[in-house]
Amino acid sequence: MLKKKGNKKTKTIISVDNYTQSSYSLKGTTLAPHQKLALKSHFFFVTYLANKDMIIAPVEIGSGISEEDLDGALENRAYEELGLDPTVEYMIRHLEIPHSGDGRLFQLFVIEQDRYTEIFDTLRKQVKYIDLIVPAPLLYKTLYDLELVDHKGVHCYLYFTKYDTFLTFYKDGEYLYSKSIKYSFEQIYDRYCEMTGEHVDEEMFFRTLQKEGMKATQAEYQQNIMKLFGEIFISINDIIIYTKRAYELEVIDQMFIGSSLGPIVGLDDYVQNYLGLYSSALEFDFQLETDEWHIDQMQLMMAVSGLEYAGTHDIVNLTQYPRPPTFFKRPAGQFVGTTLVVTAFALMPPTYYYVVSKANEARNNILKNEETKLTQEATRYRDIISKKRKEISRLDTKIAKLQKTFQGKEDTLTAVFEKKVFYKLKSEQLELFAGDLAKHGVKAYSIETQNDLYYLSLVSESDESITGLIKDISEKYKDSISMIDIELIHKDKNSTFYEGVLKVGLR
Repeated sequence: MLKKKGNKKTKTIISVDNYTQSSYSLKGTTLAPHQKLALKSHFFFVTYLANKDMIIAPVEIGSGISEEDLDGALENRAYEELGLDPTVEYMIRHLEIPHSGDGRLFQLFVIEQDRYTEIFDTLRKQVKYIDLIVPAPLLYKTLYDLELVDHKGVHCYLYFTKYDTFLTFYKDGEYLYSKSIKYSFEQIYDRYCEMTGEHVDEEMFFRTLQKEGMKATQAEYQQNIMKLFGEIFISINDIIIYTKRAYELEVIDQMFIGSSLGPIVGLDDYVQNYLGLYSSALEFDFQLETDEWHIDQMQLMMAVSGLEYAGTHDIVNLTQYPRPPTFFKRPAGQFVGTTLVVTAFALMPPTYYYVVSKANEARNNILKNEETKLTQEATRYRDIISKKRKEISRLDTKIAKLQKTFQGKEDTLTAVFEKKVFYKLKSEQLELFAGDLAKHGVKAYSIETQNDLYYLSLVSESDESITGLIKDISEKYKDSISMIDIELIHKDKNSTFYEGVLKVGLR
């Protein structure tokens, strides 16, 4: 059940999906579309950062590092372990997580500063302040806080949006791991058009997907959508296998699947049959009053997260655009408050003058003590700055010497990055080869791979089928293969079949 946190002033939560430019307002328990974004004192603005726009990774540091040096230590560790570009500015936030080892374990949330500004600059100009920006995978924490999902067990959340589709894993109610896949709704639509070989009306495509899902009445659409989701779940299965191995998970107790369009018909059954996981729709009742027939679950979780944060501040907040403190908590406000007090004393009858003079005398003594402390502090910081400047000069010299070494490392990292980003799953390539074999009536009784090389042992009733296959593969995959060769096509002495070993190299 949704419970309102203890907050003296009632806030209206404005949840904003910055990627679709849609927003809702939550006042009390009533949720309704919000038409125009504008700054108001009682509005509390909350949005999220998509999983694909950031790096989320755990790092461990020594327990002896003080809180004063914590941010710097975590930033250094992030550059070392996550392979961040030293020439790029990043925004790095952290969350400490339970750890059984000797050190301290933190979950880091890293995003390039330029990308951060690009995403939120328009919204900031509209509302001036953004009170809360939640990492998308952490929105699911509200489901456990409200006891909509049992804390015990391992849960996997799969959510499709127009901009990003990502899997998120939680264990015993705590965030574990998340990964985006290359099948956002935009990419799904583009891939569908590619499969059909023609431009399909985008609005009609998503209307059909929303209403009929995996059980469409039109045969051609049904065949293509099933094939497309087959590709999608190859990637999903690879991520699940990796997560279970990396985090030593025996089972995934339950999978929740949702989308910004609402539940996709037939997808739960597909998941249970393909992945063998118990699955249910990612649709939860937050007991909010609304006239909308369907609201994106991301909007609902944002609104509830905003309500919780306004009361407890117990959520990771990525915002760089917070509101300033209330007036009387600022230096100027404190000065005005002091002035008002002094003025009030000055207007009292003369019998109070003695009290005022003593108060001013005491205040002067306090200010003198503070001045002494500040002078000492300023001297200390001047010494620190002087030492830092010398250190910077020394490091500049060292950097110049290491520049050539770093260039080689940069080339290596670039190669690794391209390998990781553009690497094509072997299962996908083998599926494509299987279609080509069937097309030409050629069978493969053995397939071996070595890195990016495929060795296909072929057999066919005619050598013309094999040569036709080779020609087709050469033309069809000319942009993705580096070489194709077959040593010899020979006829089996004991049969009428032709055999040969085809070698294909991928770029």
